[in-house]
Amino acid sequence: MDQLAERILAVSHFDNFALLNRAQVEYYEKILGLPQDDNKSLDDRRAAIQAAWQAAQKPSLATVQAICDNWKTGGIIASYTPGVILLRFLGSPGVPEGIETLKEALERTVPAHLVLDYAFRYLLIREVHKKMTLAQLAETPLNHFAGG
Repeated sequence: MDQLAERILAVSHFDNFALLNRAQVEYYEKILGLPQDDNKSLDDRRAAIQAAWQAAQKPSLATVQAICDNWKTGGIIASYTPGVILLRFLGSPGVPEGIETLKEALERTVPAHLVLDYAFRYLLIREVHKKMTLAQLAETPLNHFAGG
């Protein structure tokens, strides 16, 4: 009986989801009620598990920030103004790949009466004017520019 109690405590205190193998990912998806999508990468599935695990805690701005920190690119600052949680992306310009995984995790966590506002980073004129050649501009994906 003591071994069972130790195993339960180990699972409940486990926090390094980046180490989960595929079988463990499938197990956690099952117990957390997450869809098992084999089309997603193992890292995306681990991030979803981490988010769901943290979402089971009392929702707070710290919980939202922890979910953002554990998402694959990190570099997100979460802030709160009455009725709105603003997520400001600091990394590469444009909408990050795999953003749907983060959105799903946050929508499961954040109470429905709060708005999630995503502020992505885009290239500004001051970042390209007299700093990038025409060839460099031509190679830059349009989604790195506002309105692209």
